[in-house]
Amino acid sequence: MSSENECAPNLAFVSVEQPPVRATGERRTPKRCYVYAHLRPDQSPFYIGKGTGMRAWSTDRDAQWWRFVRTRCEGVYEVAILAEDMDEEDALELEEELIARHGEHLTNWINPSRQFDYAALDRFHKLRDATTSFISATRPLEANDPETAVTRYRQAIQQMHEYCAITWETGLVADLQNEMGRPNYGEIAPLDRLTLVLRKLGRFREIIEAVDDYFARYPYTVTPNHAVFKRRAEAVAILAGERRALVPSKAKPKISKTGTVPEDALAPLLLKARCDRYPFDWLVAARLCRVHHDYAREVAVLEEYLSGKRVPGRSWLELEERLFKLRAMLAG
Repeated sequence: MSSENECAPNLAFVSVEQPPVRATGERRTPKRCYVYAHLRPDQSPFYIGKGTGMRAWSTDRDAQWWRFVRTRCEGVYEVAILAEDMDEEDALELEEELIARHGEHLTNWINPSRQFDYAALDRFHKLRDATTSFISATRPLEANDPETAVTRYRQAIQQMHEYCAITWETGLVADLQNEMGRPNYGEIAPLDRLTLVLRKLGRFREIIEAVDDYFARYPYTVTPNHAVFKRRAEAVAILAGERRALVPSKAKPKISKTGTVPEDALAPLLLKARCDRYPFDWLVAARLCRVHHDYAREVAVLEEYLSGKRVPGRSWLELEERLFKLRAMLAG
């Protein structure tokens, strides 16, 4: 088995040089700021932008633009200068007006006429938030019940596949994206935690399989220097006999300090937090308990907040994750 080949899965991170395209129209340097269009063979615009210098003739464009020129224009498009010798503010205003007018037929990424299915988008975010919470709830299990953690992280990846498959946009930009075969989203978090636990368990072949399966679906999620690739490379080397697996050392028992938070300092924070239910106020109260090593009181503060109405967001998830960690620490 060649470890070099197995270490380098076909993940399509290296950009492929695009075939040349040809622009027609008068090639010149317009005065000051200007607004330009790229036209189809039938003279209708497929891209509108503003620029200075020779920006209108630049092919430094996104993937949708290239896909459109190659598949709809056979590699040939016309550059048209619509207005020039303008202040930047005036050029921006005209660009926005023209994009709004022709947006349905444009490849512009920033485009008010892009066609979103907001009900589908809402479902996407609800499922994504639920999976994020599920991952946070699993992390405390990594130390005491790693097998269950592995099962739950695999479940989280399956849940991710469900919401990543939701189609929440139609129209030209969405069609071009679909033609390129790119998924809307991918979430690296469950794979990251899964490979971390599998590494501790010494299940290196499963690391390789999990990473390859994920990036076969979501090749553009992260850069090649992400930790999951380092774990995969390590797993390949260990299975090839090129290096030895690290034997985890026995963790030293943690000595938890205990203390009591001053009530005169905590009371006004809780009063404010209970009045407006703003997550940051509860974070401040919980951190005060933590400073004084009053972990039981910190648990009570977090439980009080999380027993009320929850609005998914980073602060809410941070509070929830801290509560899970505290419970695991106190249970141990």
